[in-house]
Amino acid sequence: MEITEVIFVALGLMVSIVAFFLKKESMKVDGLSQKIRTIEIDLAENSARDCERWRETQKSLEDRRQDNIKMYEKLEKMNHEISKK
Repeated sequence: MEITEVIFVALGLMVSIVAFFLKKESMKVDGLSQKIRTIEIDLAENSARDCERWRETQKSLEDRRQDNIKMYEKLEKMNHEISKK
């Protein structure tokens, strides 16, 4: 075997090894990309649910605020009537 044949065999072996590890890393990256995509979808769904919950909470708080205002108005009216007597 000549030296050039040995060099070509060594180069071929190195290219094969590099290709093997690149393929292995590519598979890892694809797996991580899929996991990230799933997490992003879950986050978007959770965000939508959170927005709806906050909207409902704000509505309930506003309703309670209006109820309190009405109660204070009634109390003021009753106090005003009592003070007239």
